[in-house]
Amino acid sequence: MLGQNGYLMIQALVDSQGKFMDVSAGWPSSMKPEFVLRQAKLFASVEELKEVLNGPSFGLMDGDFLPRYILGASCFPLLPWLFTPYVKRVRASWGLLIQRWKDSSVEFLPFVIITGCLLHNFLIHHGETPLDDAAAVMKEQKIAVYYGEGNDSSQRIRDVLALHLIRVSKPR
Repeated sequence: MLGQNGYLMIQALVDSQGKFMDVSAGWPSSMKPEFVLRQAKLFASVEELKEVLNGPSFGLMDGDFLPRYILGASCFPLLPWLFTPYVKRVRASWGLLIQRWKDSSVEFLPFVIITGCLLHNFLIHHGETPLDDAAAVMKEQKIAVYYGEGNDSSQRIRDVLALHLIRVSKPR
């Protein structure tokens, strides 16, 4: 089932090395990203089963500790484990997936996406850097922004993380 504009939605979790840890593909683009998040297996793994993100907290230079977290897009709610950016983000896409697919082949799109993610992980595992020319395929895209209530403790943690990243990125 395609969304109203003929696109499908994908939700993916990537680790700090750029490897895909979870991919959920094939959602109609007419669905709100928050609904897709809450319906995907990843959400239950974090919220209900506590299988993901159950490791130790990360200590920062100033003595603050951050729990394990996931960085999400601006279209998602700010949750205790899901941090979202302060502003809209730019995202890289594979050129083929930007195009509108023919109705006769769109049913294969989720499999193409999963296969692409697996190939991406394989290349990283063998020392290749996928999308070295990412700047060539990056496009400024309008991304939905979540306007619901945010989690207060998550906002504090996001601020602490941002300050830490500013400190460690300054030249010494």
